[in-house]
Amino acid sequence: MAGSFYDGRGQEAVAAAAGLALRPDDVVAPLNRELACHFARGVTTGEVFRNLLGRGDGPTRGRDGNMHFGVPARGVFPLVSMLGDLVPVAVGAALAFRRRGEPRVALTFLGEGAFSVGDTHEGLNLAGVWQVPLVLVLQRNHYAYSTPVERQMVNTSLAERVFGGWSIPCETVDGTDALAAYDAIGAAVGRARGGHGPQAVEAVTLRLHGHAAHDDARYVPRELRAAYAERDPVDRLEERLRLDGLAAELEALRAAAAAEVERGLAEAEAAPAPEPAALEDGVYAG
Repeated sequence: MAGSFYDGRGQEAVAAAAGLALRPDDVVAPLNRELACHFARGVTTGEVFRNLLGRGDGPTRGRDGNMHFGVPARGVFPLVSMLGDLVPVAVGAALAFRRRGEPRVALTFLGEGAFSVGDTHEGLNLAGVWQVPLVLVLQRNHYAYSTPVERQMVNTSLAERVFGGWSIPCETVDGTDALAAYDAIGAAVGRARGGHGPQAVEAVTLRLHGHAAHDDARYVPRELRAAYAERDPVDRLEERLRLDGLAAELEALRAAAAAEVERGLAEAEAAPAPEPAALEDGVYAG
C-alpha cells in the first residue's frame, strides 16, 4: 500500500452501529477509523482495497492510498482529515433536509481532538440554532492522537460539553457494547428524524492500536490498554451470540466475512493502475 492505514480496532461496534442505525437515504460523514460504518452502508471490500492499493477504478481513481474516500451514491461523504471540518458539512446536509421537508438525517463522528477546533464549535452552534436533523457520535477515546484528554480540556465529559454549550441532548454509552451502541444511536437518529433537533451519543471506548500503522501507541498506559483489550467489542458481541445459541450462525458469518475479504482483495489486485494521462483530471486552478 502506498499510504498509511488507520484501523478501528476497539471502535468497531460504534462505527458499525452508526451505519446500521441509518436509513438508505440518510448520509454519514465517517472519519478515518470508521471502516465498519462504510461496510454497514454497503461499501464493498473491493472498493476499499482498490482505494488502499491506489487503483485507477477505485473511489478516488488512484489519487489516494488510505481512507480519504467516500461513496456518495451510498450516502457516505468523503473523509476530510482536518478534525472537526466534517461538522459544518454534516450540518449543511441536515439543513438541506430540513429546508426541503425531507425526513432524512445526517450523522458524523467526533473525537476529543475535534473539540479543540473552531469549526466544530461553529458547526455545533449552528446545528443548535437551526435545530437541524443531525446526529453526532462522540468517540470518547481517552486520547487525541497521543494527547491524554485531561491535558486537552478541563471538562473531559463530551456529553456535558455538547449539552452545556449548545443544548444538544447527549446519552453516554459503553462503546465496547455493540448492542447498547446500536440502541443508543438508533434512538438518537429517531429523535433527530422526528423533528427534535440535533442529538448526540458519547461512546466511551479506547483505540486499541495506534493512530495509524506507523504509531505503536507506547504513550498509552499498559494497564489501560489491557483493560479495554479484555472488553474488545468484537469478542463481546461474539460471546453474546454464543450465549444466545447462535454459535453456528456466528461461524457462518466469520466464514462469509473471510471470503468477502479474499474476494475484495483479489478484485483490487486485478484492477488497473491509474492512467498517467488522467493525472490532471479533476484538478482545478484559479
